[in-house]
Amino acid sequence: MEHSIKIMAKRKYSRKKKKNRTHLNIVDRSKIEYGLNHGHSIRAIAKDIGKNPTTVMREIQRNGSFYTEKDMNDCAYRESCSQTGICGRIDCRAKCSKRCRKTCFKTCSVYKKMDCDKLRKSPYVCNGCTKYNFGSCCFDKSYYRAQVAQKVADEQLKERNAGFDLTLEELQEIDRIITPAILKGQSPYHVVMSNQDKLSVSVSTVYRLIDAGAIGAKNIDLKEKVRRKERNSRRQKKHAARVSELKIGRLWDDYLDYMDEHDVMHPQMDCIEGVRDENCAILTLHWPEVKMQLGFYLKKKDAWHVVGLFDEIEQILGAELFQMMFPVILTDNGVEFDDILGIERSFYDPSKKRTSLFFCEPNRSDEKGACENNHKRVRDIFPKSTPLSGFTQEEVTLAFNNINSYRRNSQFGKCPYELAMQIFPAEFFELLGLYQIKDTEVELTPKLIKNYRKGQVQPAAPEKDLSELEIEVPEEPLSQLRFVSQD
Repeated sequence: MEHSIKIMAKRKYSRKKKKNRTHLNIVDRSKIEYGLNHGHSIRAIAKDIGKNPTTVMREIQRNGSFYTEKDMNDCAYRESCSQTGICGRIDCRAKCSKRCRKTCFKTCSVYKKMDCDKLRKSPYVCNGCTKYNFGSCCFDKSYYRAQVAQKVADEQLKERNAGFDLTLEELQEIDRIITPAILKGQSPYHVVMSNQDKLSVSVSTVYRLIDAGAIGAKNIDLKEKVRRKERNSRRQKKHAARVSELKIGRLWDDYLDYMDEHDVMHPQMDCIEGVRDENCAILTLHWPEVKMQLGFYLKKKDAWHVVGLFDEIEQILGAELFQMMFPVILTDNGVEFDDILGIERSFYDPSKKRTSLFFCEPNRSDEKGACENNHKRVRDIFPKSTPLSGFTQEEVTLAFNNINSYRRNSQFGKCPYELAMQIFPAEFFELLGLYQIKDTEVELTPKLIKNYRKGQVQPAAPEKDLSELEIEVPEEPLSQLRFVSQD
C-alpha cells in the first residue's frame, strides 16, 4: 500500500513577504494614504505593505481624523424644503433653503442630519472622493493622512509607556474615594460605577493603582484577589516560547514549500465549539479535493485530548493506513493544537512520525477556507449556541455521514462520499464506521439527532467504532512528558 495519495492537479498558493516589524512606520502609513487616495481596496493595501487587512482597517479607524462642517447645510431635505420664515423676518417670503441655505438648518424644527453614503462602507474615509477634494461636500468628513496618523500613533505609544497619566491632585482625589470604599468591602467595579461623575479612571486602572501601591488600598483588601491563585506567568511564557519554537519549520510558508515538493492529498483540521465556556467540542478533518469532512467528539478541547484522539484513530486504522490518509495536516493556531510533537509522533513507535503538522498564519482562516466553509453544513445539524456535552461519537458520526451524503452542485451532482470512495481505500470507511446515506433519507436539521434518539433513524452498524475501543491512556501523554523534561 502506498503511503501517499497523489493529486491530479497541483494547487496554487499565494505567498506573502515576511515582515519582522510589528508596528507600522511612516512608510507603511504613506502607502496606506496613497492606496486610499487612488481607490485601492483594504486587502490590496494590506498586501502591498505585508500586513493583515484587519491591521490596516484598525489603523484607519484608530488614527484617522474626523471633523464636522459647521457652515455647510447637511439637511436631508435641503433640495426639496419649502420652509419659510425660519429666520424670523416678517417681510421675507423666500424659501429658506434658497436664501438662507447656510444658516437655516441651525434653527429649523424639521432639520434632519444626513450622512454621506461613502462613509457607510469600507474604507469609511473621504480619501479619493472628488467632492471632498474640490470642497463641494457638505457632510461630516473623515480622512486619513499619514503624517497626522504617525503623530497620533507616536503620542499613544508614548502615553502607554509613561505609566499613570495622573496629576498628584487627581491621584489624591482617587485615593480619597477608592480607599475608604474598598475598606468597607466594596469591589473596585462597584466603586467606579457608583462614582462615575467623580472618577475619570476605569476599573482596570484602579486595579493597577492598587497593585502598584499608588493608593492606600492594598491587594490584601480585595476579597477575590487574595482567594485566587496567582497565574504562573513564567510557566505560561515558557510554554508559549516552547510552542513558538516548535512551530519553526511548520508555518504557512513552510507548508507551501512542502506542498511544492510533496503534492499529496491531505486534510484541514479545525474545532467546532458549542456554547461559551463549554469544555467539549467537535474536531473536524476536511479533504478539500472531495469536500469530505469527518467529525470526532472531544470531551475536552485541549491538547491532551486531541493527542489522545489521534492515538485512537491510529490504533483503529493501523500505522500504514493512518500515514496514507493523514500525510499532512493543516490547522490554525488554536491552543488545543499546541502539542505538536504529540500529534506528529506515532503511537506504535514514538521515535517515528505519523504525520506532518503545519499552521496557518494568525487570523487567516481563509488559508483553510474549504474547511471553514463546510462548517455551514455542520451548523445545520449543530446550530451555534447548542450545548455539545450531551452528544456521543456515534451521533456525531451519523451527522457527518448525512453531510457527506449530501449532493453538491459544485461536484456535478455527486456527494463527497461518492468521490472519496473512488480514491480512498474501502477499509478506511469500514474501520471508522463511514457509509453513504440514501438520498431520500439525508437530513441536515437538528431533528436528525432527535429522531435517532427516538429510534426512528437506524444507522448501519460499523465493524469498529471509536466508542467501542478500549484504550489505556497514561495520565500525561508522551509528548507532555517530553515538555516537562526539556523545561
